[in-house]
Amino acid sequence: SYGAEVFLQKKRGKTTGWIGYTLSWTNRQFDDINGGKKYPFKYDRRHDVELVVTHKLSEKIKLSGTWVYGTGNSITLPLFRYDAPVIYNNGFDIRELESIGDKNAFRMKPYHRMDLSISFHKKKKRYERTWIFGAYNVYSRPNPYYVFDGRDKNNKRVFRQVSLFPIIPSVSYNFKF
Repeated sequence: SYGAEVFLQKKRGKTTGWIGYTLSWTNRQFDDINGGKKYPFKYDRRHDVELVVTHKLSEKIKLSGTWVYGTGNSITLPLFRYDAPVIYNNGFDIRELESIGDKNAFRMKPYHRMDLSISFHKKKKRYERTWIFGAYNVYSRPNPYYVFDGRDKNNKRVFRQVSLFPIIPSVSYNFKF
């Protein structure tokens, strides 16, 4: 693995936050995998960006937002499939065989999402309490979790993406004494 990172942060004022960017390569190489050639590791993430902003509307109310972006994971997909005869002692059978190219030669779609929240903070004589209302993945992007091959309605082979989480609202209550 190798790369570079840049991180800028603002700590003062009503609006604070940071931006971080990472450019990196993570490769693997084994004699008996991929013909001994280097290939991108599954978690190789060329570009990784995080932007966080918090704005104090008052001493009691705070808005926060986070946006993250990452290059899609490396995956290995079949290049083509074909039917081939397989010979047994008592005859033969037709089996579907597939041919794959280089290991992890394909990339899933990039991952990105935005999270937003608003918090209401109140200080009392003996305790503090905070209500936080938020949403994860506010624009409900179907981020890729994995890809599999299947068939469409015409029985044609297609690759399909599986995504896990759409927009997820959240509520939390913090109590400190």
